[in-house]
Amino acid sequence: MDSELRPTLFKLLVPVLVIGIVLVASRRRGLSWSGDLGLTWPGVQPLLLWLAIWALWVAVGEWAIATFGLEQATPWKHHSALVLVLRILAIGCVGPISEELVMRGIVFAQLRRTALRTVGAIVVCAAGWAVMHVQYGWSTWVLIFLDGLILGAARAHSRSLVPPILMHMAGNLFSIYQSLHR
Repeated sequence: MDSELRPTLFKLLVPVLVIGIVLVASRRRGLSWSGDLGLTWPGVQPLLLWLAIWALWVAVGEWAIATFGLEQATPWKHHSALVLVLRILAIGCVGPISEELVMRGIVFAQLRRTALRTVGAIVVCAAGWAVMHVQYGWSTWVLIFLDGLILGAARAHSRSLVPPILMHMAGNLFSIYQSLHR
């Protein structure tokens, strides 16, 4: 087996397993996929609004990275076509779905029922999500926390997990694009 294929398959398998576990566990706990997890279509206008907000935020983030010399997306070394496709699938598509199901699906649904309410749930989920990305430098961590606030606001205001999933995918795919072209 290709030395890069095994870790790439692992990067793909873990989020697939997380998605399966979240869906099965939420069903067993009596959580509604549409109501609690937000697995419902938000409507075209809210979706387009949040995607536009996200595009603007990404532009602001890119400006901040360039202006303040923050950490850039690291270049990807040459990979076989199979590894490249699997990495894009894992990091650009399946990873965001699993992270959003956990943080702005399950965790958000549980926290908003507490004294934290919606705003507290957004902040705690953003902080938890940023901690999940602790492998990056502090400046990137701050940007990820701010990303999390916007993703949480999209989840709360659209009452759907679809906008944050698509926003997260777009952000990761943009980062992959940058990594492939550096």
